[in-house]
Amino acid sequence: MAIRLYTSPVLPTEGFVHGFPERGGGVSTGARASLNLGKRWGDSVDNVEENRRLLAVHAGYEPSALQATRHVHGTAVWAVGEPLEADAEFDGLVCDRPGPALGAFAADCVPILFADPVARVIGAAHAGWRGTVNGVATNVITRMTELGANPERIRVALGPSIGPCCFEVGPEVVDQFRAVLGEVPGLVVQGAIKDHLDLRVALRTMLERAGVTSDAIDDRPPCTKCEPDRFFSYRRDGKDGGVHMAFIAMR
Repeated sequence: MAIRLYTSPVLPTEGFVHGFPERGGGVSTGARASLNLGKRWGDSVDNVEENRRLLAVHAGYEPSALQATRHVHGTAVWAVGEPLEADAEFDGLVCDRPGPALGAFAADCVPILFADPVARVIGAAHAGWRGTVNGVATNVITRMTELGANPERIRVALGPSIGPCCFEVGPEVVDQFRAVLGEVPGLVVQGAIKDHLDLRVALRTMLERAGVTSDAIDDRPPCTKCEPDRFFSYRRDGKDGGVHMAFIAMR
């Protein structure tokens, strides 16, 4: 099976490359078959490195150009070129030069890609519910602005992630989002047993409040849990499953 990339129409194409890889086209086996791009859950390092190489060749960036950090459901954002410890933990990355490919891992959490095509500044983020409610997407916008981007020019795509159809949460999670965002239509969806949360609505609300224009946000990706043939899902497969890696780079 060939590698397939889910892409967004809002992100620029001239001078940029991006994608949200689906699960096929790699060398991993079992529940991680086949394009597992994460090392933390037990796949062999050789498999993951080969999968990352295959993705880079397919997408058109150098495998050595990948910039990725350990995610911890936080809000810290690293600018490529700043000093970086070997065990650094950042859930967001930004860059203002061609070459580096920014990676954001996810397996139900929301991978987010950002680009200002005029200032030529890019960003990537991993946003689970904790990172979302605590403002990781807003922090990426802030760091991009420090590099010369303008929020009104920034385009943002939310990648395949767990949808409101499947994201059942407890009342304590709902309370945290309402405390930060207020009563936002569509944020909470009543479920049969527990409420469901729409992270896409939360992220759109935060991005718009940070100055991103409504039509520059692509917030309707597929649900990872609903499509096992295309996507890994932590809620469906647990740590036996694989991990996706969204990417964006400037040529």
